[in-house]
Amino acid sequence: MIPSRIKKLGSIVHFSDIGNAIIYNPGKLPKIGSNVVNENMEHIGNVFDIFGPVKKPYVSVKLKPQFKDKIPKDTVLYIIDRKPLDVRQKKITKGKKSRKLQNTKQN
Repeated sequence: MIPSRIKKLGSIVHFSDIGNAIIYNPGKLPKIGSNVVNENMEHIGNVFDIFGPVKKPYVSVKLKPQFKDKIPKDTVLYIIDRKPLDVRQKKITKGKKSRKLQNTKQN
């Protein structure tokens, strides 16, 4: 199972001409392509773009077609922030494994 955390993205300020939900000044900027859910944990779309001023940016969320007409303005949206798996680098050691390889090469 991949560990995940839910973070508040913000509320919808308005909709763009092509139907994307626009959120103003989110607390923490999400990554483009992040999954966006509503309060019922329904996957409603993905982060499409981040634009505007650096200090107070806008986030565009591309909604799934079935949610474009259902979601009203001022709806609070959330991001599912997935943590990367704990990847540990394997240490290359010259221990028993390398000795076994040397013994087999000599024989």
